[in-house]
Amino acid sequence: MLIKSTSSRNINFHLMTSGVRFIPRCSPVPRKRGASIHDETAEYMRIHQALSAIKKVSFADTTGGDLVDVKEFVAFDSDDDETSARWEEEEAKYRHAAREPTRRVQPEFLAPAGGALLRSVRANKVEVEQLCPVEDEPLAFSGLIRVLNVSFHKAVYIRSTMDRWLTYFDHPAEYVQGSHDGATDRFSFKLSFAPPYTAHGSRIEFVVRYETSEGDFWANNCSMNYVACDLHPVGS
Repeated sequence: MLIKSTSSRNINFHLMTSGVRFIPRCSPVPRKRGASIHDETAEYMRIHQALSAIKKVSFADTTGGDLVDVKEFVAFDSDDDETSARWEEEEAKYRHAAREPTRRVQPEFLAPAGGALLRSVRANKVEVEQLCPVEDEPLAFSGLIRVLNVSFHKAVYIRSTMDRWLTYFDHPAEYVQGSHDGATDRFSFKLSFAPPYTAHGSRIEFVVRYETSEGDFWANNCSMNYVACDLHPVGS
């Protein structure tokens, strides 16, 4: 077998004539050096100084101040507690009223007034002057009786019933001090609804007896009796 050898000189000549550059394994061309530890440290310090210039934190003790600010509060007496308690008491009244709507007593007759009242008193010697509710007593009502002064000794009674006269009671009325005007006097009374007569629409009927030394006189609303009804709010 015939083997032809080619020298390295011929190879280099061929590569040079074909435009190809041959770089040996250990190239003499210098490479870019990496950053040294010194350079990295300098870069870190530059960034750190830039951040420190943006935001700087200091404490009071470094400027001669105190780290802790202590304030003392001294208790003293005032009317605030009393005012608060009074306000809560008033507020509770309104809350109670909202939970339990107020009932009312309504008279089913029209009492005479002015000249009509005086004419009725002169004619009948006794007349119901007015009816009104009693504060904080939703089941009660009070009234005034005007009587003609026919004698010094006198007494007034209210005869009432809640079961349409199956049973009745006589309640003495009280003389109103200072009510004497020369011709008439006043007496006051109070009546109340009681179980089992407390349902909506319950009625109290009553008449008035006026006892004097000249005899007894009655007022009964022209024989129809005086009537008061216990009315409940709608929906209660």
